Amino acid sequence: MPTVPESHVDLLSGPYLATFTTIAPDGVPENTIVWSMWDGEHVLVCTAAGRRKDKNIRKNPHVALCVLDPQDGSRWIDVRGYVAEIVPDEDYAGIDAAAKLYTGAGRFYGEVAPAELEGTQERIVFKISPDRVTVSP
Repeated sequence: MPTVPESHVDLLSGPYLATFTTIAPDGVPENTIVWSMWDGEHVLVCTAAGRRKDKNIRKNPHVALCVLDPQDGSRWIDVRGYVAEIVPDEDYAGIDAAAKLYTGAGRFYGEVAPAELEGTQERIVFKISPDRVTVSP
């Protein structure tokens, strides 16, 4: 499995917005802007089950994720791979960690998203295994 060079780990560790590409059932790529995190082996993306990217991944687990350094537009990382696992985020640990990283909030529901949504969405985490990693510079 390709490794992420230490020089670019910060781009996957956040808080930088990523362009996340999945493949729709008709074979057309679809981009979504997401929060991402790096666990040292996988890129992690939190979402709610049933969204379009979730449906796409369940049909075709191949994905790509690109992060551009907002301070230097010539510095970026592109990760292509597959969703190796879809992990339930029942206790909201994944989305709460992302909310803290990206917004400084202690909790996602009630601080980033409306508190009324808590318990109404099944939260999941995509664990993405890189097949190819390209960086610049």
